Amino acid sequence: MRVDEGPSQQPDDVSLMVRVRSDDEDAFAELYRRHHRRVAGFFYGLSGDPQVAGDLRQETFLRIWRFRKRYAATGSFKAYVFSFARNIWLENCREIRRRRRLGELQAFEPESAPAGPSFRPDTVAARAELEGHILGALDKLPEDQRMAFVLRIVDGLSIGDIATIMQCPVNTVRSRKLLAIKKLRETLRKTYSL
Repeated sequence: MRVDEGPSQQPDDVSLMVRVRSDDEDAFAELYRRHHRRVAGFFYGLSGDPQVAGDLRQETFLRIWRFRKRYAATGSFKAYVFSFARNIWLENCREIRRRRRLGELQAFEPESAPAGPSFRPDTVAARAELEGHILGALDKLPEDQRMAFVLRIVDGLSIGDIATIMQCPVNTVRSRKLLAIKKLRETLRKTYSL
C-alpha cells in the first residue's frame, strides 16, 4: 500500500540553520524571511525608532551569518536568534551611553511622509500620540522588565525561550513581565486619567 506524501513539508528552522552552518545562502535567506519582522519588532519595542530597529535587525542577521560555523543545534531557534538580538541591543545601549557621555548625539529629525488619498490628520495624530505615550511608558521601565515584556507580549516568545535569551530563571521572566504590565497600566492610567 502506497501512502500519499502530500505536499512537501518546509524544513524547520533548526534544519535550515544546520544548512546555513554549511554556507547555504538559500537556507539563510529563508531564515531571514521567516524571522526578520519579529526581530525588527523586538528592536522597535525597545527603541521606539524604526531606523534603529532596522539597523539592529540587519546587524543581528549579519552576526548570525558571521558566526554560523559555531551553531550547535540545541534548543529553540527563536531563542538562538533572540540571544543574538539581546546582545546586540545591550551593545547598542552601551554605545548610546558612551556617546551621551561624550556629547556626540544629535537631535533626531523624522522625515515627513507624503500624504496619500486616505490620509486623515486627526487619525494620524491620535495614533502618533498613543504610540508616543506607550513608547514613553515602555522607556521608563527598567531594561530587564522592558525586554521581558517585548519578548513575550510583542514577539510572542515562550517564557522558556525568554529565560534562555535573558539568561535567568523562568520565574524571574514571569515576574519581570508582570511588573512591566503593572507599571505600564499605572503610567497609562495617569496619562489618560482612567
